[in-house]
Amino acid sequence: MEFKKNPELIEKPDHAHYPVCRGRLDEIEEISRKTFFYTLAVSGILAFFSLLQVPMHLAGWVPLMFTIQDTVAFNMGAGFSLFQLIMCLVIAGISLIGCTKHKIATVIMFFLYVLTFVCSLIARISAFDFITAIIGIGGMYVSSGSLKGYSDYKQLRNTEGFPIFSTVLADHDDMKKNSPNGYNKRHFEKLLREKALRERNIAPNAAGGRQPVPNLTKPQSADTNDIGGMPALNVARQNRNLSVGQKFVPKDHKEVFFSDSTLKLK
Repeated sequence: MEFKKNPELIEKPDHAHYPVCRGRLDEIEEISRKTFFYTLAVSGILAFFSLLQVPMHLAGWVPLMFTIQDTVAFNMGAGFSLFQLIMCLVIAGISLIGCTKHKIATVIMFFLYVLTFVCSLIARISAFDFITAIIGIGGMYVSSGSLKGYSDYKQLRNTEGFPIFSTVLADHDDMKKNSPNGYNKRHFEKLLREKALRERNIAPNAAGGRQPVPNLTKPQSADTNDIGGMPALNVARQNRNLSVGQKFVPKDHKEVFFSDSTLKLK
């Protein structure tokens, strides 16, 4: 099935489409996750009614095809209860598949919720049909973006950069193309040498032979040929300025202990 392409997701030069495609892919994944967690809660509710042997829309459609009993509020039988409980797990599994690359499963869940809402209004199978009608409305709301999301996801799968859409990796691949053998040892040493020249503020033309280039792998010192001598420390005693100390010294004598108080407190 071919869908109309989204013009915002069309490939652009210099990987300019990466940010938009990455954002749209995250939105599609979020729709699938919300649908899964909602369906998981719905399956728990339907499983509870299954234990009570109550037929329910959505989970009870397939079990009702194999029973000859009239639908009643309770006492549908242990077999029916087990079958409907299994269907709850199947429904949760379909929504879980939608969280993978098979986004068609989320679309299936959307149509299942539409049928749940419609069937709850026109077909009465128990006194709890109003619950499944509410479930159908909530499911349609949560998975409403799955139709457009599925078409955009199919377009994104054929777009350059899928599924990461990372500009960092794209720049890495572009730089790798400039080297015939990729990031081999010689090319890597050249990059390190250029970086060392920039850090030491050495002109790039020095590498061409016009100026002597120092050995960048060893520390440079003209005198000791090592890391260089430590600068001499000035250990002369500093002249103390008495005016500064006198400014913070109290003029009167100050007690540095607590004296006994003559006040008597009750």
